[in-house]
Amino acid sequence: MCIKFKILLLLVPLFSACVTVGERVPDNIKASAINVQLGMGYMQQNNMEQANEKLTKALRQDPDSATANNAYGMLQERLLQKDKAEEYYRRATKLDPDNSAAANNYGIFLCRNNREAESVKYFLQALKNPLYKTPEYAYTNAALCLLKIDQRDRAKEYLAKALAARSNFATALIAVAKVHFDDKDYDSAKLYVDRYHRVAQPTSHSLWLAIRTELEMDSDRDVDELAEQLETRFPDSEEYKSWLKIK
Repeated sequence: MCIKFKILLLLVPLFSACVTVGERVPDNIKASAINVQLGMGYMQQNNMEQANEKLTKALRQDPDSATANNAYGMLQERLLQKDKAEEYYRRATKLDPDNSAAANNYGIFLCRNNREAESVKYFLQALKNPLYKTPEYAYTNAALCLLKIDQRDRAKEYLAKALAARSNFATALIAVAKVHFDDKDYDSAKLYVDRYHRVAQPTSHSLWLAIRTELEMDSDRDVDELAEQLETRFPDSEEYKSWLKIK
C-alpha cells in the first residue's frame, strides 16, 4: 500500500522587512503588518471572511509588502482560488526574494498542483536566505516533491540535508524510513521509523510502515505490538483495513 506524506505548510509567514536603527517605520507599513497578523489569526480559526477583510486591508495599506502578498496567497489557496493564489505567491517572491516563507509556500502550491519540478526552484530560493530559521522545511518539501516524480537521488540528498539541519525533524525521518523501505533496506527503514516514533506521535501511516518493515524482517513480536496500536488508535483507517487483509 502506498504511504502518502503531507507537504508542510509554514502557516505563519516570516516578517523579514529590514529596518535600520533609528529608522522610522511609516504608519501604513506598521498597520499593514498588524493586519497581516490579525488575518493569519483569523485564517487559523477558519474565519475566512474576517481573514479576507484584514488581509485585503493590509494590501491596501502596503501593496508592496511581500508578507501581505504571501498571506493573501495562502488565503486564496484555502479558498480554492488557484489563479489568484499563484498571482499573489509569485508577486511575494518577486517583491522580496529573501522572504523564505513566501518562496516555501509558493513551492508547496506548485507541488500540490502537479508542477513538482518547478516547485523545487522556490524551495531552493527559500534556502538561499542564510537567516532562514527552518531550512528543514524547505529541504523536506523539495525532497517530497522530487519523490513524486521519481527523482530519488536528489530527494535523498535533500532529506539528508533536512536532518543535518534538524536531526529530530519528524517529517524527514518518516520520509527517509519510507525511502529505505522502498529500497528494501529494512534495517535502515526500522532505524528511521523508530526514530520517528521517539519524537512524534504514531500515525496510521507510520505504524503501517513499521508493521510492513517488521514483517520483512520476520519480527512477529514487534508486529503484534504495532498492530495493537494501529487497531486501538486508528480502527477506521485504511492502514488498519490493509492489516486485517494480511494478518
